[in-house]
Amino acid sequence: MKKIFLSFLFLGLCACSGLVKNENGSQYLVQLDAEPIGCTYLYKLESEVSVYDADDARRYLENRIVDQARPGNAYWIVSQRTKPNEWVIFGPERAFVLTANVYDCPNPQRVRTAKDGGSMTVSY
Repeated sequence: MKKIFLSFLFLGLCACSGLVKNENGSQYLVQLDAEPIGCTYLYKLESEVSVYDADDARRYLENRIVDQARPGNAYWIVSQRTKPNEWVIFGPERAFVLTANVYDCPNPQRVRTAKDGGSMTVSY
């Protein structure tokens, strides 16, 4: 009985990953690994979400970016951290806090960044 309960619990937790889906074209945003060169800085955005997976937290951030008045087409995560969710019985134990700079780039698929010395990088 205990093994059956644990297997259902494990399956339930596995089903909870991937809960956040792309909305309104957020899958077309380009995530950068450093500050871009030749792009226009629009704003800084901080998002906090209680999810099980870091990919879900990133997808939530992308959905928030496209919901803004000036959504931009590229972003760079400048900081990420987790904080404990207090008084949680069911659900994620931690909340992901992501801070991103959002940019408008002329060609978001070919962005030069400061990290690679200004050479071209192709982001998918």
